[in-house]
Amino acid sequence: MKKLLSEGVRIVRTVEKWITSEELGKLQRGNSTSLEFAIQRSSLNDFAGSFSKKWNELFNGEAMDGKVWFTGDLAGIDLPVQQPEPPQKPKEAPPKTDSPAEPQPAATATEEEAASPNAVVEKICSSVPIKYDSEFIDYFRKTKEVIPMLQKMGTMSAFWHQSLLVSIDAGWGLTSFLKCLAKMFTSFNLLRTNPKNGGFQEIVIGKPDNEHEKYDGWKTAVAAAEEMHQRNEGPRDQRPCTILSLDISEWHSNLNEPAIKAFLREINDLTTNFLCVFRVPFLESHVLQGVAESLSDILNVDVLVAPPNGIDDMVDYVREKLARKGFELDSDGIARLEQWILKEKSDDSFFGYKSLDKIVQRTIYEKAVNNCKTGNVSKLIGKDDLIPFVNIVESVNDPEDELKSLIGMGNVKQKLNELIVQIHTQKTIKARGRGKRLVRPTMHMLFTGNPGTGKTTVARIAAQIMKKHGILRKGHLVEVRGRDLCGRYVGETAPKTSAFCRDAYGSVLFIDEAYSLFRSEEDSSRDFGREALDTLVAEMENHREDFCVIFAGYRDEMHNMLKGNIGMRSRIPYELDFPNYSREELEEIFFSMVSDDFEYDRNFRNAVHEFFQSIPDDALNMREFSNARLVRNLYERVWGKAAYRRSMSGEATFKLLDSDLASARQEDEFRQLLEKTNNRKSIGF
Repeated sequence: MKKLLSEGVRIVRTVEKWITSEELGKLQRGNSTSLEFAIQRSSLNDFAGSFSKKWNELFNGEAMDGKVWFTGDLAGIDLPVQQPEPPQKPKEAPPKTDSPAEPQPAATATEEEAASPNAVVEKICSSVPIKYDSEFIDYFRKTKEVIPMLQKMGTMSAFWHQSLLVSIDAGWGLTSFLKCLAKMFTSFNLLRTNPKNGGFQEIVIGKPDNEHEKYDGWKTAVAAAEEMHQRNEGPRDQRPCTILSLDISEWHSNLNEPAIKAFLREINDLTTNFLCVFRVPFLESHVLQGVAESLSDILNVDVLVAPPNGIDDMVDYVREKLARKGFELDSDGIARLEQWILKEKSDDSFFGYKSLDKIVQRTIYEKAVNNCKTGNVSKLIGKDDLIPFVNIVESVNDPEDELKSLIGMGNVKQKLNELIVQIHTQKTIKARGRGKRLVRPTMHMLFTGNPGTGKTTVARIAAQIMKKHGILRKGHLVEVRGRDLCGRYVGETAPKTSAFCRDAYGSVLFIDEAYSLFRSEEDSSRDFGREALDTLVAEMENHREDFCVIFAGYRDEMHNMLKGNIGMRSRIPYELDFPNYSREELEEIFFSMVSDDFEYDRNFRNAVHEFFQSIPDDALNMREFSNARLVRNLYERVWGKAAYRRSMSGEATFKLLDSDLASARQEDEFRQLLEKTNNRKSIGF
């Protein structure tokens, strides 16, 4: 059946789009009646078989008076029209084969990869360690349906041009997400089975200080896209890589620069046979929307958001991993596990699921060690199995008794007890059905004082006392430094601060050096501290009955911080001031440490007394004086000297001598302290 020119054009264009989207060949020439593609010789048979099948799908099996020809590395399609042109005679065209040879079998797939796309996707959606939000699951399931439809329509290029913007913090599953995408693509025969590179490539686009090298990261990204595009020009089941992941965290607030727009256009032009995934950290929604809009000027973008995992999610993850190996945590073990995770997070070197996996493996190993000691084969994990690696300071006595036993701090103890009694009283009255207008007093506090004056110790005890009286659910101490709350990028600070607050729900959030969050109007234009403070104010109000925030730092700096944020001042009714210890209190702290472990004589006691009495007033009163930290350092150096002396002399008993103290005080820290004098000079004539 002869086709008119207008319909011939439609047919040619339809076939062209199909071949281009499937990357079966590269278009060399085309007009209204014919197409010419460059294809690999090894793919000729596959091309012939696929074309015949697709023709039937596109045109409902209707016979056409056209022809497909092959010569060398070229394939062509000619369609006759109402006024046909003379047929083209291909140069040195070999005889056409009516029955193409069977295609070569692909590499043997693993059982998982050989599964149907539906099975693969459902396994991804229920897999561990990936705990995606519902929108990730929806994306996988939607894509599972869309890919076959696009293949039927001959428009797979539309899929590759639908880039992704993933908002996810480092360590929380981006690489795992890319692996799952690659598995799904493999199940649809869009990716070579078991590619050496995993089917994806990850690039971080940095922002160097050198202006001359400013855009080098983007140039690298474009070069990677060009290389991937070229490598994927062959048959789709031979593609080595179908996902290019670009971390644009450093650039997400600069995407509207003309130079960046030009790079994005280049990348978009190349994404005809691979998917581009842009990554930024978890950001505030309005900031993330701005990033998506900037990218959408050039590319089609779907946005996926992975909120940070809270402490409860992390505990559940570890418990689930342990359960898969037959292990179980008792209630004390769960509480200790939570403390362990919080401690891992406190030093700003937490690596998400990798850190949690480390905890899982270490927990199992320690349980095996303890089983060797007892001769049991138990898989029930308690807090004793976790103690060696958690190293949490916890009271063996009643926390209220421990507060009483602290040296000095009379005013601090009184104020803290008043607050706890007031909150507990309000809770009791409410429980009896009275006090309808009685609002729980605000728990948030300000601890001011110099280093080593006991602020962290009192905060830990306060958390345990409030847990004892049912004021707090958990009673842990979550410790952070002020600047830990600040993100590196615009829009990252508020989510990061909120995440720390969520970790402390039911407990105490202790923010040391909190004054570092405050900057004056002159130097705060590019600082995220104020944003962190504003977020804290909202959290303190919205969750005022579920956690306590304690701000700690130098007195003057803390007061300046409160002056700069009126909302915060009104939410912190209690200020506990921690003065420097006196000489007598420092000496008492020292002997409380020594008496627990060592023997000593009168000469040693006299030498210690003389040491503390020798501390000059200027040193004792300066704000940098380290107080109890100085005492602990002295204690450790003294018994270290004693241990060395004993090892050299072979003495049987372990006793501290005045000579050990004399040796320790010669070290720079203590010698320089004792040499400090009053610097004030008289002026006269």
